[in-house]
Amino acid sequence: MYLNSVRKSALAGAAFVAGAIGFAGGAISHPHVWVDSRSDILFNADGAISGVRHAWTFDEIFSAYAIQGLDEDNDGKLTREELQPLAQVNVESLNEFDYFTYLGVIGVDEVYGIFRDPVDYWLDYDGTKLTLHFTLPLSEPFDPKQGLTAIEVYDPTFFVDFQLAETDTALLVDAPAGCRLEIERAEGFDTATANLLSQFPADVRDLPPEILELTEGNANTIKVVCE
Repeated sequence: MYLNSVRKSALAGAAFVAGAIGFAGGAISHPHVWVDSRSDILFNADGAISGVRHAWTFDEIFSAYAIQGLDEDNDGKLTREELQPLAQVNVESLNEFDYFTYLGVIGVDEVYGIFRDPVDYWLDYDGTKLTLHFTLPLSEPFDPKQGLTAIEVYDPTFFVDFQLAETDTALLVDAPAGCRLEIERAEGFDTATANLLSQFPADVRDLPPEILELTEGNANTIKVVCE
C-alpha cells in the first residue's frame, strides 16, 4: 500500500454502497461483492490529471440479485433508463467511502487528489453482469510530474473484493507524450487472513484496527509515470 494517509476517511467500514447494503442482508462473511475494475485516467489540455473514469463489473450472483424488480415493462430486457435509479443510489453513496479510489504521490502522503461528485454515471446489463460506469472529476487538476503518481482502487474493509480487469485494465486519455502506465494487481490474502476476514458478517462495517492493518497491502495500484 503506497498511499497510507490518503484513505483514512474510508476506514470507518464499508458496505459497498447503499444499493449493495440492501442486497447483502443474507451474506454471512467478507467479501460479499466481487468487482472487476477498469479505469481511464483523464488529462486536461495542460497535461494534468483531471479525473478518473471507472467501469466496475459486478459478479453474476450480486448482479442477479440487484436487478430484481427493475424490469418495469416486463420485456425481459433492462434499459439504461430502468437501471438509472439504482445507478444514482450507487454513486450518491460512494462519497462516504471515498469512491474506493485514492490518488496521490507515492511517498508523499499529504499530497493527494480530492474527487468531486461523480458525473456521467449509468449502469448496463449484458444479460449476466451489471457494470457501473461513472467519472470522478478532481477538485483540482493533479500534476503527475510532482512525483510517481499512484491511483489505488480497493475496499480496505474487504466487503468488496476489487480486482483489476484482465483486458483494458487502465488507459491514459489525452495524456501528454512521455506518460505511461504501470499496473500492480492486489495479491490477495494468505489463508489465515482470508479465514479471519470470512468470520465477519456482512452487517459488520467497522473492522478492528488490527484487522485493517492486515488488509493494507491488498490494493490494486495504477501508476502514472510522466517523464
